[in-house]
Amino acid sequence: MAILIVDDEPVNTLVLEQLLHQHDYKTISVSSGEEALDLLMAPQAASLYDLVLLDVEMPGISGIETCNRIRQMADYEEMPIIMVSGRTDEKQIAEGLDAGASDYTTKPIKVTELLARIRSALRYKAAVDERKIYEARLQYDLDLAQKIQQSALTPPISNEEIDVRALYLPSKKLAGDMYAWFQVAPDRYGVIIFDVMGHGVSSALITMGIRSILPGLVGNVQYPVDVMTELNRQMTFLFSGDDMHSYFTAVYCYIDTTRRRIEYVNAGHPPVIVTSEEGNCRLETTGVPVGMFEEPNYESKEIDITPNMTLHMYTDGLMECYSKDIDDGIRWLEKDVATHGLDFSRHIAEQLVPKIEIEDDLCLVTVKIT
Repeated sequence: MAILIVDDEPVNTLVLEQLLHQHDYKTISVSSGEEALDLLMAPQAASLYDLVLLDVEMPGISGIETCNRIRQMADYEEMPIIMVSGRTDEKQIAEGLDAGASDYTTKPIKVTELLARIRSALRYKAAVDERKIYEARLQYDLDLAQKIQQSALTPPISNEEIDVRALYLPSKKLAGDMYAWFQVAPDRYGVIIFDVMGHGVSSALITMGIRSILPGLVGNVQYPVDVMTELNRQMTFLFSGDDMHSYFTAVYCYIDTTRRRIEYVNAGHPPVIVTSEEGNCRLETTGVPVGMFEEPNYESKEIDITPNMTLHMYTDGLMECYSKDIDDGIRWLEKDVATHGLDFSRHIAEQLVPKIEIEDDLCLVTVKIT
């Protein structure tokens, strides 16, 4: 790492080089703003310099313009730049600082002052470098966590009886929304969608914890009231403290294709929109969100499976794509479901979402039963 000296006067450059070498600093010198910009644009150049000492008054591109252009280059937004000038008027100092200079000193060089400013700038650069290393590690961890979370998403099921698939659009790297489905018997399926309170890492960790226990839970318990009750027990056990209280909304549907019945519990979740040849309906809330109370007393309800029935299970992020008002959002959602049918998820991904900024995780599970 080195200090880049930019000065058109050879004597000034020589003085600065000798001074800095005496204090064990490495230097590279150029005589114009154009040379400095060419040097900084070279591959990997950002990793070669700790600091720029930049003369203000030079022929061609001035020091102030050079500083401005450096700040516009990728990787140099936080590079320390100390402007060096033979003038002391406040206007020029202000122009240099407005152009992005980190600090300012005047000629003739005051050795003690210049060295102090350089030490201060290099401490700042070291802190910036340390922060960037931390951010890179954090980004790596988030990318890995995102891959792990997406690997937990259940692949589609498609057979002669049922077709289950999903659209999953997190608003950030990690999401608090999740879905899963399980074939618990040749003719029976459990399908769940849930939305953990909050966003980001904390909600994603809870989501993955819940997702990890679902296979064993659904395989052993199956029925909606029992599934929700056990999930609630797990949540209140793990997050019972005042500073850790958390909950999630969910819908769990237990689908029996032989009996042609669907049993479900809706724990404070947006209503499932059901369409079929015999008409449409909603699977409304039957209980409180999971983890909100120790003894929630969930209630299940049943509906008959009618020809070509489709369940549209979704999180509130989808409603908010239509309207911030819940009832209004559901009405618009129902209208689009009626218009697009099984192409509804494609309509969301290709037509609706690209036109808006997603503020919340968005998840849609479509269950088609023949």
